[in-house]
Amino acid sequence: MKILFRYLKPYQWLILISLFLATINQVFSLFAPAITGNILDQLVTHPNFFDKEKLLPRNLNEYLYGSSVYHGAFYFLGLLIGTAMVSRIAKAFQDYVVSVITQKFGAKIFTDGLKHSMALPYQEFEDQRSGETLSILTKVREDTVKFITNFINIFFGILVSIIFVSVYAIRLHWSIMPVYICGIFFIAIVTNLLSKRIKVIQKNIVTETTALAGSTTESLRNIEIVKSLGLTNQEVIRLNNNTYKILGLELRKVKSIRSLSFIQGTMVNFLQQMITLTLLYLIFKNIVTPGQYLSLMFYGFFIFGPMQEIGNIIISYREAEASLQNFDRLMKKEVEEKPLHPKKIGAIEELEFKHVSFKHQSAQYKALNNISFDLKNGETIAFVGPSGSGKSTLVKLLVGLYRPQEGNIFYNGINGKEFDFDELRNQIGFVTQDTQLFAGTIKENLLFVNPSATEEELAVALQKSSCTTLLERAEKGIETVIGEGGLKLSGGEKQRIAIARALLRKPHLLIFDEATSALDSITEEEITTTIKDISKEREQITVLIAHRLSTIMHADKIYVLERGQVVETGSHANLIDEKGLYYAMWRQQIGERKTLTPQG
Repeated sequence: MKILFRYLKPYQWLILISLFLATINQVFSLFAPAITGNILDQLVTHPNFFDKEKLLPRNLNEYLYGSSVYHGAFYFLGLLIGTAMVSRIAKAFQDYVVSVITQKFGAKIFTDGLKHSMALPYQEFEDQRSGETLSILTKVREDTVKFITNFINIFFGILVSIIFVSVYAIRLHWSIMPVYICGIFFIAIVTNLLSKRIKVIQKNIVTETTALAGSTTESLRNIEIVKSLGLTNQEVIRLNNNTYKILGLELRKVKSIRSLSFIQGTMVNFLQQMITLTLLYLIFKNIVTPGQYLSLMFYGFFIFGPMQEIGNIIISYREAEASLQNFDRLMKKEVEEKPLHPKKIGAIEELEFKHVSFKHQSAQYKALNNISFDLKNGETIAFVGPSGSGKSTLVKLLVGLYRPQEGNIFYNGINGKEFDFDELRNQIGFVTQDTQLFAGTIKENLLFVNPSATEEELAVALQKSSCTTLLERAEKGIETVIGEGGLKLSGGEKQRIAIARALLRKPHLLIFDEATSALDSITEEEITTTIKDISKEREQITVLIAHRLSTIMHADKIYVLERGQVVETGSHANLIDEKGLYYAMWRQQIGERKTLTPQG
């Protein structure tokens, strides 16, 4: 729970204020039984209490200056009202301060977790579902806020009550105190032992709930393929199996909680009877008055009533403990490595791969082996090869999602180990095969990469990406809502928006990662023409990753990858003449043609 105290430290003064207000609230509430006991001892047992003539004042002088029971009644009534008002005012402020603490704490722990998660290496996201991370962050916020609230509002109140009543009991007679202390101590030990079983179950619940959140998010994200293939029932059954597994754990937890509540309630009841027996003995010995007996019985309700909630407090503690352990594991994961004193690379003018190799953790062979190439601003190069040749790995190395295990990557002559990749990424435009669009309008999707872009800059990016027809057809133009992931758009339309988004940030490095592979041949040709036009402007370094060779024929240089190695290099025409792997891929995809060189 150290991490909890670390996050609460900035709010220590607010916590102290809330505990002070909780003390005021509880102490003034506890005055009421003592006052009630005095009413019984000093008024009800007064010899004139049942004599109406002597009870009430008979004239103005007696009303103003008399010492009748009448004045005593108003005095005690005033005390009861006064203490109740102070208690309620303190409670109102206490609730407000506790809300401020929990809201600020919850926001801080969630945002810190989110910030840390976003800074983790890309491999972390490859190895787990995105919904799992969100579940961990949401659960830790909910569980810790619940525990903090219960601790201040209930548990601390019980402690104040125990101290107050202990002092009051000692003043009456020492024999009352051991009964209170021994009973409460024994209840605390038994409760702690029984709660350990709940802790184990709760840890399993948190683990399974996190996994279920990841599975559910995955299914909903892929709802198109689930529904298209008629797999709805299969997915429901799969998710329900996980749900019922969690249900089984929850029922085990409920069983343990009910057992704890029963044992705890029985012990509290037994303790109350022991205190009653002790007080009756003291009354018979004329050590305690009836009023004091009544006060102590009321105090029993003040202490033992809330003690019934200790089981729930311990459960909230165990839930928070399990969630914090998951959160702590997340926060202990190493973030993406950055140099202590990063160099500035400036605008990207050239980049170089020098003997770069990379191997995935679970792979037997290297995904890339001894790759070397260089290019300068205005050049367009392409990487092609069969599936599994290392094209996707190369892209991730280009943008810094992976780091070379052998060799080095240089940008403007500076080693990738010596600068902050965030500076590099701010200069990159990226268009992928699986276009990632966000729920909202076309404009909102474009502004995602450049929030300060002007209307003129938006228009230029849309024009360069050939989005004119799309905007004319769209009901509200650039303000048209496209749905989550661009559900309302065709594949070609999504790619055009993705290209416009990439161009809007005026990149110095523009990467197309199989940007046309999921499109039909007509749309592919249109997008390819758009990419050619952008490359011809030679305003940036352009890198093309492709499986379809027709999309990269215009590249200045083409690198052919096979099993992680560059096996051929050259222009389209040169590679065709060599009649190697590229030529074989060309024949397979296009077939023999009379004209093998690109047109235009």
